[in-house]
Amino acid sequence: MSTLLPLLAVAVLGLADEPNPPTAEFEAPKFGVKVAIPKDWPIAIREEEDRVFVALIQRADPDRPGVAACELALAPQSLEEYRTRIEGNAKRAGPAGRTLARNEIVKGKDGERLETIWEFRPADGSLWRELSVRILANRQMYTFTLNADDATYDKVRPAFDALVASAKLSAPNTGADLLDKAKNRWLQREFRFAIDLPEEWRPVLAPSEVALFFANGPAQGIWSDNVLVLAQPHGKLDLQALADAVPDELRKVEPNCEVISCKVIKQGKIDALETVVRTQRGPFSMTVLERRFRGNRFDYEVKYTLESKRFDALAPSLRKSLDSFDETPGNVPEAAGRST
Repeated sequence: MSTLLPLLAVAVLGLADEPNPPTAEFEAPKFGVKVAIPKDWPIAIREEEDRVFVALIQRADPDRPGVAACELALAPQSLEEYRTRIEGNAKRAGPAGRTLARNEIVKGKDGERLETIWEFRPADGSLWRELSVRILANRQMYTFTLNADDATYDKVRPAFDALVASAKLSAPNTGADLLDKAKNRWLQREFRFAIDLPEEWRPVLAPSEVALFFANGPAQGIWSDNVLVLAQPHGKLDLQALADAVPDELRKVEPNCEVISCKVIKQGKIDALETVVRTQRGPFSMTVLERRFRGNRFDYEVKYTLESKRFDALAPSLRKSLDSFDETPGNVPEAAGRST
């Protein structure tokens, strides 16, 4: 035993000092993310919807590799708000077959991050872990995830930690430029339209490529009020006919929604259909203020979505924002496929 123990100690020390695998820089300009990813973790998905990347980690079963990924979402008011939400969901029921093993805010030299670990067992009885590391920056929440079986997880966790530590996060490419700071007026640079946003609102990366422009207000808990702009080529646009039809169409989709108003109004020199509808989104009562109108280039929809408890106070500034919408000179691409 006296000779075996030193040998074991050397072996363990050697494992602890084993260097991380060689990496290659991955850059996602749209999302504002630069990160060093191990070369032997092939990229399966890059810059798709809300996913910055999905990389595959080889393990004993080649048909079910582990995964390292990064996703982008709107930032909550704080990491503590999000941590509490996860904790509450786990206590109420939690995802089927999953156990919350860790859910803590960790303070590092670059600020706070939320580390959450779920453990689960698939049908084969093996133990899998899913680690999520959440970081708030640029009004966004960046979530780095490691999902692997127990043996693989222990082996690659140092490389994953190094990946997260290497991340450089800059403001995503929202497609908008500030025109007038005093008015909080922003230009959508590709489709050449401008709009004044309410105070403290800013453009953020759109959650869907359908939206030409997306912005949000300061986060309230885990939610932030938002506005989006959609466009489509000129077509038949009978605003009065829409005013008569839209309430019934909305009720068919959501029978419990309340259509507060739906009428044709003046938006500067043009007509617009303004609809206000209240609906339920999970535990939240939401109010949507939407306008549809014809521009010189396209038919537009501009939609504000807010928690109902803030709507009445903010409604005047929202309507002022909508009235400020204007197309600006310049060449623009076709808008086909950029509407709902």
